[in-house]
Amino acid sequence: MPQPRGYSRIQIVLHWTIAALVIFQLFVNEAMQHAFADQLDGKQVEDENGALLHMVVGLTVLLLAAIRLIVRLLRGAPAPYKDTPAILRWLGHATHVLLYGFIFLMPLTGATAWFLGLEVAAELHEIGRLILVPAIGVHVIGALAEHFVFRNDTLMRMLRATAD
Repeated sequence: MPQPRGYSRIQIVLHWTIAALVIFQLFVNEAMQHAFADQLDGKQVEDENGALLHMVVGLTVLLLAAIRLIVRLLRGAPAPYKDTPAILRWLGHATHVLLYGFIFLMPLTGATAWFLGLEVAAELHEIGRLILVPAIGVHVIGALAEHFVFRNDTLMRMLRATAD
């Protein structure tokens, strides 16, 4: 399969939707933390709506991530620019692999913690959050560096769809 020059409309919509939902999750996770603690202590969960919202959004991320991966496998993704230093291309690739892993692992560890009451899954979920936040930062800084320092259209490819 030839490598596309850019991303399709569906790839772009999935990218930005997942990004928005993940960022949203980072801001509403406190209700789930309290609900999980209540559940483990055998107490009535105080903020059921906040916990339910966190679960529904997390499972939505998982579904969208699966669709995104299928689309990527079927369509492919554009190659990184050759004039970007090799170490930065490697870092970009490593960050993408990490982010793809996390958009699957975070909902899975969260659901496992909640539905099975496994504290180890909750711990992994929390550790994941501590790794995910800097990975998102590296991704954003990398996209901005490609645009402003290396002056290529890596960032624009995720804003403008291509037909190929």
